[in-house]
Amino acid sequence: MKQGTSLTKDQVEEKAAEAVSYAKEELINHSQELFAYPPEVLIGALHGKAETAFTIAEMKQNIQNFLQRKVQE
Repeated sequence: MKQGTSLTKDQVEEKAAEAVSYAKEELINHSQELFAYPPEVLIGALHGKAETAFTIAEMKQNIQNFLQRKVQE
């Protein structure tokens, strides 16, 4: 009997949700619910980016990159 890598319903829904792009304004408006960060963090993470839509996974990566940047003096 072959043991496959079956996904749970939640995992399938999460993968589908991550493939959908959302407008940056929509992500900023729902930042607390989606990422547990205030809108100001997303605004900082998106500063200087030309794109206008992001997936949830892309936005999470942008947030982490922003939070790990060194502060310039």
